[in-house]
Amino acid sequence: MRQTTIPGIDESLDAYVEEAIALLRHNVPKDGEYYGCFSGGKDSVVIKELARLAGVPVTWHYNVTTIDPPELVYFIRDEHPDVVWGRPKANFFTQARKRGFPTRRARWCCEEFKEKQSPDNATIIIGVRAAESPRRAVIWQPVTPNTRQGGWAICPIVWWPDAMVWQFIHERNLPYCKLYDEGFDRLGCIGCPMAREAGKLKQFARWPGYERKWRQLFQDIWAKRSGTTQRDGQRWFGNRHFANREEMWQWWVSSDSLPKKDEPCQGMLELFS
Repeated sequence: MRQTTIPGIDESLDAYVEEAIALLRHNVPKDGEYYGCFSGGKDSVVIKELARLAGVPVTWHYNVTTIDPPELVYFIRDEHPDVVWGRPKANFFTQARKRGFPTRRARWCCEEFKEKQSPDNATIIIGVRAAESPRRAVIWQPVTPNTRQGGWAICPIVWWPDAMVWQFIHERNLPYCKLYDEGFDRLGCIGCPMAREAGKLKQFARWPGYERKWRQLFQDIWAKRSGTTQRDGQRWFGNRHFANREEMWQWWVSSDSLPKKDEPCQGMLELFS
């Protein structure tokens, strides 16, 4: 597997592009084609174009989460008709009523709706970038082992800064989702637990119908679980830390630490055990 080095800050866009193309050409799977992960965001637009320039065999896949912004869904449908859509067996809110609302520490939704969709031991192309978070800067390299399903993840723009991504898009006149022009810097699931409070509130203001669905989820979960005990014999998580479902909802929307009402929580993975 070919690994690139971190480009210097004085390197041109052409140098980034050449290195990305070389990476893609060098790591073509011997027994088939790349599995391309396409979300419709700006980074996906860039890696799809880089793969085209590299001339490598790849089939692009969009995994439907059922809570992606409608404008993003329409963009993929209209501008990238070659992308294969993978649809889940049940929508997000149906699954969440069984598994519980996702949190930063119990984020089952990414695995369920995105990561599990690619074949085992596949070589995937993914648009992850180190500039998105310190954690990604530590974990991801141009060639990274896929520890969940085996195989490899090829990350051709892992070291690209935001400005370089947009420069590539504008210089090549690539279509992109209009939500970026409305002030959304990152696109993804509406109500993603990884979003900060300001991000969630901005999403809910833009798509109030999804806020209603999220609120209904919390109402249904509270009605079902309030007054029950967990498998470990403790009172249900919600009752131990919140006075009512609205308080639990407000905590989830915020970026605050978990409040301690009665006793310390033993970890967020116990939420719906």
